[in-house]
Amino acid sequence: MKRIFIVRHGKTQWNLEKRLQGAHGNSPLLLADLTDYQRLAAYLAQYSFTAWYSSPIPRAFATAQVVQMQLGQQAPIQPVPDLAELGFGLWEGELRADLVARSPQLFAKLSRRENDPELAALGVEDFEQARHRFARAIYKISEQLGPDDNALVFSHGGISQLGIKTLVGNEHLLGLKNLSTSIIGFVAHQAYLDVYNQTAYLQRVDLNEGNTSI
Repeated sequence: MKRIFIVRHGKTQWNLEKRLQGAHGNSPLLLADLTDYQRLAAYLAQYSFTAWYSSPIPRAFATAQVVQMQLGQQAPIQPVPDLAELGFGLWEGELRADLVARSPQLFAKLSRRENDPELAALGVEDFEQARHRFARAIYKISEQLGPDDNALVFSHGGISQLGIKTLVGNEHLLGLKNLSTSIIGFVAHQAYLDVYNQTAYLQRVDLNEGNTSI
């Protein structure tokens, strides 16, 4: 069975500060302690990968590069624009607490990934269109794989959550943690969820973090 491993990028400064970080915002990875990258690499080392893909946004692409370094590999990393994070428009870089205080109802719709004209006016990406662009990208990658090949994808929390829901038809999947791994299997062009939000290999997971995809 062909499989695609989807890894959420490592924690960034904006993640730490709880700022919205979408397609048009980016902050550096926190790389003072590489333990979790080493543990992720050890988990992935159990498998062989035919191809590596990444969102073109620097935090995702840099995560792929750090993981390659930990694995001692130098495979080409192919950037795929449709793997980019959701666009949060004028809310990019805003503190979550400030948005909750200022626009609680509208922020709740953003959290639920519910389209609204006010969100559209802010430049927030259409969630239905976003989830399908990600799903299409994953299907295109699967079409390039042999029947038993694996591919590795580095992307983002919000778009990966929505896209995986679309791929496997499960709307009850929760947010994804930084450096988590989810595995999608394909049989006869049908996508199946094998693993979702795997974090057992990480040194520490904040269980009180809530929906980390916001």
